[in-house]
Amino acid sequence: MSNEEKPLVLIVDDDLFMLDFLHDALFDTCKIITAESGRLGLEQAQLHHPKLIIADVQMPEMDGYELCRQLKEDFDLAEIPVLFLSALDRIEDRLQGFEVGGEDYMAKPINPRVLEAKVANVLRLVEERQQLKSQSQYATNTAMLAMTSMSETGVLLEGLKKFNFCKTARELADAIVHGQAMFEVDCIVELLLPNGESILVGKHGPASELEASIVRHMASMDRITQFKTRMSISYPHVRTLISNMPIDDPERCGRLRDHLAMMIEAAEVRLEAIITSSQSQNRGTAIEETIKALTTTMANIDDLQRTGRASASIILTNVMMRVEEALVGLQLTERQEASLMSIIHDGLEDVSSALLAEAHFQDQLSTAIHDLKKAIDSV
Repeated sequence: MSNEEKPLVLIVDDDLFMLDFLHDALFDTCKIITAESGRLGLEQAQLHHPKLIIADVQMPEMDGYELCRQLKEDFDLAEIPVLFLSALDRIEDRLQGFEVGGEDYMAKPINPRVLEAKVANVLRLVEERQQLKSQSQYATNTAMLAMTSMSETGVLLEGLKKFNFCKTARELADAIVHGQAMFEVDCIVELLLPNGESILVGKHGPASELEASIVRHMASMDRITQFKTRMSISYPHVRTLISNMPIDDPERCGRLRDHLAMMIEAAEVRLEAIITSSQSQNRGTAIEETIKALTTTMANIDDLQRTGRASASIILTNVMMRVEEALVGLQLTERQEASLMSIIHDGLEDVSSALLAEAHFQDQLSTAIHDLKKAIDSV
């Protein structure tokens, strides 16, 4: 990748050693510009419009939070993601970074490989969000139109109705985000799947690492937890974090709390149904394949047994003929010959009777195989 093709990244830190360290860590994959204070960082952002800003939280005059706040208030710079670096790693510090619009939060000391991975992840998310921007705008306009023609209860019912048409967990996650958007709230949704994986999305696409950490932290609290304008609703397999609850309107805030809780509870039930259906379908497929294999094996055994019984009958007939021929040369008396033939004949009759009895069970096996094939073909 040529230097012109590399994404432009602005690093803001008052520690010159840290500036050099971060520059060296990202030099191979990014085009780097630096600033030694929040004020200079804001000027550089206005001048160069970087793809990403990495800002230290603790700086004199203008700290990283204030820098981010001013960026988000500038229409031309508001879309630039900010990755915070800090020696502080409390949930309050992460929440503050989230509140001012930060994209991710990384605690010091910095691991160069982790930093490079986080930068790549943020830049990928930005690219995906740009692609989804027009779709998101269309969804927002549709939601606003729906809100003008339906009551809040109608909105809830409309959202729940869409859940019934979801066949996969990803479809359900998108339906939850859309359903909550119809209440004019922004949310992040996480679905926990049986294989240990999860789906974590918001209205702009995949959630950031900072958003994910806050969702998971708040999920460890009560089923419904509200912190200022943010509210978390957590069920065993479905979680959501709403970021803009209308706390200036307590009555509407209370109604939304109830409606959104009902929506997430319904989503929990629907996700369990989707998982159960998927597992049942997988089990059904496995059983069907097993029955097919068993039927083929039984059919092969049936053919072998029938062939073996026919061969046995031929062998017995040949043995009887050879014995009769052999008796001619032994010069036995008629009485000796009759006695020996009687013994041989009785033995052959016993073998023949056993084969005849086995044929009855062979016919039952053939009938069972025929019925299995017929059942499989009808599926």
